[in-house]
Amino acid sequence: MTVSEVIDKIVSQEQVEVQLLRQYSPLVETYIQNVRPDKQFGAVPDGDKYFLGRAELGKGVELEPLEHESGMKRKVFGSWASFFSTEFVPRGFLQMIYLDMNGFDRQHYKIEYLRREFLGEVRCLVFDVDPLPKAGKGRFVGRIWVEDQDFHLVRFNGAYGGSSLTSSYFNFDSWRTNSGKNLWLPAFIYSEQGSVRDAKTRRLGFKAFRAQTRLWGYDLGNVREEQELSKVLVEGPYPVNDQSETANDYSPFQAERSWGRQAEDNVTERLERQGLIAPHGEVDKVLDTVVNNLEVTNNLDLQPEVRCRVLMTSTLESFTMGHTIVLSRG
Repeated sequence: MTVSEVIDKIVSQEQVEVQLLRQYSPLVETYIQNVRPDKQFGAVPDGDKYFLGRAELGKGVELEPLEHESGMKRKVFGSWASFFSTEFVPRGFLQMIYLDMNGFDRQHYKIEYLRREFLGEVRCLVFDVDPLPKAGKGRFVGRIWVEDQDFHLVRFNGAYGGSSLTSSYFNFDSWRTNSGKNLWLPAFIYSEQGSVRDAKTRRLGFKAFRAQTRLWGYDLGNVREEQELSKVLVEGPYPVNDQSETANDYSPFQAERSWGRQAEDNVTERLERQGLIAPHGEVDKVLDTVVNNLEVTNNLDLQPEVRCRVLMTSTLESFTMGHTIVLSRG
């Protein structure tokens, strides 16, 4: 294929991608860290902000904070109101999953081929992208990486042009991951703006910062296994004897444990349905082994057994629910 034909394929594929994303409502986590100058260390943290919500991509770049669903989330994950300031708009970070929401095409952009390059194991074609004169504000300026099979965007690094004194676009690096056949979904964005050594930044009163945004939970409706609906039951050759020789009733102590365990399961299942806890998998088994080794080496006998689950947020945190230990992926 000629370079011109490849560019036409890239433009067409990205337009399809924008329409495809409208059917999803992923979870979005954004962490922002302001930095300030320090004589000894150069740049040091100077306050941070955190947001956890659900994107409504069918409505553009709308974000719904999770705290509206439960007061508990406000305490655990922080307040939505505290995220707003004169500096940041949460949906502005979500906008960076799109190369151009107003139309990525050859009528508005100059696209120039550079070279081939590997991103991990993905073989890519690299292009420089610049808006044409009079293309309008908010157009992307930077570099894109496109996989060379079906020409999906894998990464784009740059900024939106057209910043002003009242609104600013940030430099960012946006990544997509292969989530299935012919399906590349936004997964991670790193953004940064300003420098503690930049006199212009200090003069305008704008704090230098860096931020990361993660997206997951695109297919939460299929997280739970539908095993009960498809399980095949085979009856044995002998009739079932449901008459037990011993009583099946729990003692008061056993009943209390059972109710506590059921409460743990209820909370875990609810968090899993909302995409905040990962489905049980190999990582949980490794963590369970670590806990079991700690119990054995310290001569502990804990009943019911201690279990581990993984919280999908990237900040460092841990908590317990009864005998269930929850660790964030951070």
